[in-house]
Amino acid sequence: MRRLRLVAGIVAALLPALLLLACGKAEAPEGDLTVTPSTAQAAAITVDEPQPDAKVNVPVTVKGTASVFEGTVQVAVKDAGGKTLCQTFATASEGAPGRGSFQARVFFPPPTIASDGTVEVFSESPKDGSVEDLVSVPVTVSNEQPAVVVTAPLCGAQVTSPVLVEGTASVFEAAVVIVVRDSLGNELTRVSTLASVGAPDRGTFSLRVPFFLAGGSESGTIEAFSTSAADGSVQNLFSVPVVFTP
Repeated sequence: MRRLRLVAGIVAALLPALLLLACGKAEAPEGDLTVTPSTAQAAAITVDEPQPDAKVNVPVTVKGTASVFEGTVQVAVKDAGGKTLCQTFATASEGAPGRGSFQARVFFPPPTIASDGTVEVFSESPKDGSVEDLVSVPVTVSNEQPAVVVTAPLCGAQVTSPVLVEGTASVFEAAVVIVVRDSLGNELTRVSTLASVGAPDRGTFSLRVPFFLAGGSESGTIEAFSTSAADGSVQNLFSVPVVFTP
């Protein structure tokens, strides 16, 4: 009788622990218990240069990476009021689904005083052209003048032949070269002119430049630059994207 009481006491003492163990085993999830956090998808466009709140000079250099349709990104600089000073495009070294690097330089007449602005980089929807993947970087645009500045036509203007090209320059012997290029970069016209005064002073230049289009309207560029006295290479390039119309 004493032995039966002892056994009953041991069972009674162990019963809660046995029940707890049984319940814990029943509630345990099956399979691997390792939980792996999801990896955030990389942004379609990243801008490495300029950094936020940087002070930038004209031409504004923009660098980054993109994974977008056909690798094409739009690059714009806007003033403090949101007005577009100039918009151009760049093609990344690789299109989506890959990721490539891109670089663009944006040209426009510098402000008279250093001013707040933004650099915007985005892609356009292949369906309707709407803005996608927008990255906006706040910057300060310096009023420092590059050696050659084209003040007319402005970026994105529609121009006809002969186009009036005006600007300022501080270059050796005041010599300025103007080149008109089509959308493929082919040279349509090349002319030379002189600014009103040479470096170290800054002079003005103005002339009408004819060009010929084989077809209808198309995009292109108007370039103004000086050349090296040593080897004739291009220096101080200022390139304005425009739209040529018949």
